[in-house]
Amino acid sequence: MKLSKIVLYVIIAISVVVMGLFFFGGGSEQALSDAADADMFYVPNYTSLAINLATILLFVAIAAAVILAVWGFIQAPKQSGKSLLGLALLGGVLLVAYLSSDATPVTLSDGKVFSDAFQLKLADVCLISAFILLILTVLSIGIGWAMRLTK
Repeated sequence: MKLSKIVLYVIIAISVVVMGLFFFGGGSEQALSDAADADMFYVPNYTSLAINLATILLFVAIAAAVILAVWGFIQAPKQSGKSLLGLALLGGVLLVAYLSSDATPVTLSDGKVFSDAFQLKLADVCLISAFILLILTVLSIGIGWAMRLTK
């Protein structure tokens, strides 16, 4: 069996165990704020474990993508032009999303004001880039469909 399949199965097994703990490991009711009439919400016991696993997997995926892209460019630099164009376009989308985002403070439901400029800007960049990529995906599907019809 290939090493990549073994790694995939190990990651799947770890993810299933962590998600099982998250969903079925119990939890507690906590207040949304310090106010006496604050709404209560359910907090699973293993939330931080699930978030940490997702963060680790995200960084491993990013590192693997970068390392494999560099490796592919070193092995076949002539065929890597399309990959570099794709990375440049993704960088352009992120740049447009960053330039169109803002860090206006947000008033939360309990009356507190959330004003962390970095997190507000990051959330805007993520949302805007997701919308741009969704639109580009739908457009590319439509253009591909139309091109097939005209053949």
